[in-house]
Amino acid sequence: MRTAALILPVLALSTALAPAQEGSVAVRAGKVLTGTGQVIENGTVVVEGGRIVAVGGPDLEVPFDTLLREYPDGVLFTGFAEAHTSSGVDRANENVPVAPFLDVRDSIDPVSFFYENELRGGVTALGVIPGNNCVIGGQGRVLAPAGMTVEEMTLSSYMGMKVAIGPKFGWSRSAQLAELREAETALVEALKRTGQTLLDKEQASADARRAGEEQPGPAEDHDDLDSAGGFIQFGEDFPGKALISEEDVDEIQRGLVRILNGDERLWLSCPGPTDVMHGLDWARDHGLLEQCVFVVSSAAHEAADLLAESGRPVALVGGLFHVENDPVTGKEKRTFAPTVLAEAGVTFAIGSEKGRMGPDRLAYQAATCVREGMSREQALALVTTAPAVLWGQEGQLGVLAKGALGNMVLLDGDPLAISSKVLKVWVKGREVYDRDQDERLQGLLEGGVK
Repeated sequence: MRTAALILPVLALSTALAPAQEGSVAVRAGKVLTGTGQVIENGTVVVEGGRIVAVGGPDLEVPFDTLLREYPDGVLFTGFAEAHTSSGVDRANENVPVAPFLDVRDSIDPVSFFYENELRGGVTALGVIPGNNCVIGGQGRVLAPAGMTVEEMTLSSYMGMKVAIGPKFGWSRSAQLAELREAETALVEALKRTGQTLLDKEQASADARRAGEEQPGPAEDHDDLDSAGGFIQFGEDFPGKALISEEDVDEIQRGLVRILNGDERLWLSCPGPTDVMHGLDWARDHGLLEQCVFVVSSAAHEAADLLAESGRPVALVGGLFHVENDPVTGKEKRTFAPTVLAEAGVTFAIGSEKGRMGPDRLAYQAATCVREGMSREQALALVTTAPAVLWGQEGQLGVLAKGALGNMVLLDGDPLAISSKVLKVWVKGREVYDRDQDERLQGLLEGGVK
């Protein structure tokens, strides 16, 4: 039996992917799924400078200097979007539990087999962020799975910061929350010392001026950090707080200040219903609820009403079914979490389940939602437009519409059909994948892996 572990490296592309830079192209396909509920027969999408400038039917005018590609039997849509993943980096989590100074930019491997395989599966956007086995994990970013540098891959550098309410492996919930509180307390104590130091310096300068001593002018620091006071916006006042600037704060602590200031989108890992309750309490106590995206497992369906009441979006990661045994009868009970979340009115996206053939693909996950009673449009939105909402990129990603990035996937059938094949992929209007040129895939299909 073939396993995912064997197939992933085997299916790597042999040629370098074209950079995900801005391009211009017009694509005409037998069917265009816009992602806004519209299906255009013999539709046309025109991309200029990396962005879609027009979407219409077969009569849509194409600029004379834009290459027109025609695929009368193809289906064109925006491509799948993985809302939250910790794959594609050299390490999902650091050993240090509190690491707000981290950025996945520093650990992304553009030539990883992971990105090649996602591209082959029709994925055009991935939210890559540190894993959940942390307390504060660091900064994530939205990437296209194509490009030779992180900058070429980046669709948005502002995905947000990971904060885990659910316990690290081997930790209890009380230990997890205690570590978070301790980090906040240590930060405030350090800031108070900094504030007092700045007050003392200010007083010394004032005394020197009164004594007629010449004062040196401000030194050029040649960095991008703000030297003006007022960087600390959260918490109670303390002496010297208003004097503290961004560059006065230690680099290790700066990310935590941005979190508590409310300057970061927070991906709050709350895998179970108890974690959801703790996460809501923590976010409300700090006035940060409006910045939160909840990252949950299928077990959190029991807190669906709380999530709906909060009004915050949710990323459902891992398996879609929650399986438990009745404590009295011992019978297995399976609950399909997406249905529960949808019926509660939660805005959410679903993800793939790596390590399992089938669920490791977003198309499979969305098709499972259709099988379990969701409409086709609703299921497809969970892996296209919904992730864009979680990233704050609605209208930019997940749709084929004027003004959106020119990310497109051409298939030979319905995006949710297991038999459909990805034929071509464009990112920002530039072709980055062609099935006919995928030498390793062709070698596998021909029986001679190269």
